[in-house]
Amino acid sequence: AGELSAMAAGVEAEYGRNQPRVGKFRLDWALLAEEAVEPPAGSVALAEKTRPIEELRGCEGAPYLFRRGRCEVRELAARVEDEAIWSAEYAREANVELERPSHDAWGIRKLCFVFCDDFLNRVYRMPLWRDEAWRKLVLPVIAAAGVPPERVVRCLLASMPPRTVIPAHHDSGYWVARTHRVHCAVATNEQVVFRVGPRAESMQRFALRPGVLVELNNQAKHYVANLSESSWRTHLIFDYVDEESMPPALELTPGDRLVQTRRSIALSSERGTGPLAPHFLIIGAQKAGTTSMYEYLAKHPLVIKGKRRETHFLDWRWVRTDDPARTWHETYYDAEEHADHPSLVAGDSTPSYLLQSALAIPRLRAMRKAPPIVVMLRDPLERAASQFAMIVDPAATPAQRKTRGTAWLGKTLEQVADAELADLVRAGLLVPSSSPRRPGPPRLDEPFRLDPSKLDAVLAALPNTHGAHSLLLRGLYALQLRPWLDAFPRDNFCFVRCEDLALGPRETRRLVALVQRHLGLKDHPIDLHDARLRHNT
Repeated sequence: AGELSAMAAGVEAEYGRNQPRVGKFRLDWALLAEEAVEPPAGSVALAEKTRPIEELRGCEGAPYLFRRGRCEVRELAARVEDEAIWSAEYAREANVELERPSHDAWGIRKLCFVFCDDFLNRVYRMPLWRDEAWRKLVLPVIAAAGVPPERVVRCLLASMPPRTVIPAHHDSGYWVARTHRVHCAVATNEQVVFRVGPRAESMQRFALRPGVLVELNNQAKHYVANLSESSWRTHLIFDYVDEESMPPALELTPGDRLVQTRRSIALSSERGTGPLAPHFLIIGAQKAGTTSMYEYLAKHPLVIKGKRRETHFLDWRWVRTDDPARTWHETYYDAEEHADHPSLVAGDSTPSYLLQSALAIPRLRAMRKAPPIVVMLRDPLERAASQFAMIVDPAATPAQRKTRGTAWLGKTLEQVADAELADLVRAGLLVPSSSPRRPGPPRLDEPFRLDPSKLDAVLAALPNTHGAHSLLLRGLYALQLRPWLDAFPRDNFCFVRCEDLALGPRETRRLVALVQRHLGLKDHPIDLHDARLRHNT
């Protein structure tokens, strides 16, 4: 037993208490020898926080921590010595409980006064924010930084236990680039190491003394280690916005319960108040980047995938029920997750909807107001070649073969196109416009005009259980879009060319951000390493 105790003590001496035994949590005693410099006076402009600092050129040597003021904090320091204020019971009875998963796991205590979701959709003001005893201790600190308390979107006391490390990191999320982060040391010791820099390998140690307020550019790397054997390190930390960007605020009362994801917060009393999924549609065109756009949008923290990317509920999986909208929601989406987190959204990316407007539009209109609609377009010839390659792909699984169909197997692309052209001319949808017309079957290189009045009859004759049809028809975008634009307001639609999505990372991010805004989402930069554009189209 003695040997085991000694081994445990050795491990604890090497790594942070209650922290993973990996390198970034190793206690680095050599850092105590580094000189701690005083932060210069100044402030951080939001224009300097648009991206993580490590992504910027010429960032070496710039300061990322500034002194903003000074405040007397002895009374606050005495108050935080009371162990009772850090208890779960105190949070439940006098305040509202809030989760910070990583910090909670590491034993970092918190007392929250104000908090917001990561996308600044709403600010939650906790009961303690209105408690007069706490206001007398907290508000003078905020005032010392010259910040009106009504602009504070996050404010909490964070207490870091002895022998604990917060590894080098930069904060992430929509809120970071739009808020100012201020620290005020309340209780600290000489064995606390606080380092800031553009990159993990070029950080510098700073002295954070009790009562001194500093503004941190939290897009820079920052690191904290409390190497003390027994002393806790406690800071008052608050974030505030510039005056014109204050989100709406909600006053909470003891007993309220918050339900959180990593990026969203909702009241438990709001459960089930959000709209039914899907919250947006990608209606086509087939083989025009619909899968890629769906995957890009799913990288947004407030977007969750449904059980199927293509539900086909508006065409061949339609079910007649007393409440088809709820059937759609509960069959193809995580109804419990959406009930708990009303701000989360999910989409239906079924590219046959664009073509099957005669089925999809009346069903959609009968159920609900149309959600935002995304339409992906591609050069019709490239699109047709891609569809044909998918249908005749010899590597298709049995399930894929069933949905893709077998009608084109053993045929060439030209044979399929010529046969469909003859069908469309016979149906009167395409009318040869050359006069006099050369004898023989219609040819793809001769001119035609469209007769939209024949579209419904053509659509009614299409198979509705597989995709081996409409090689040419799916490329007649204006014809397919006409009924959609007649049925729903133009503002419901966002159009993206597949070719533009493939122009490079900058253009891809721009277009995805455009679609995010169309869906009512705030911008979230996407990681393109998992892009499936070329594979799927």
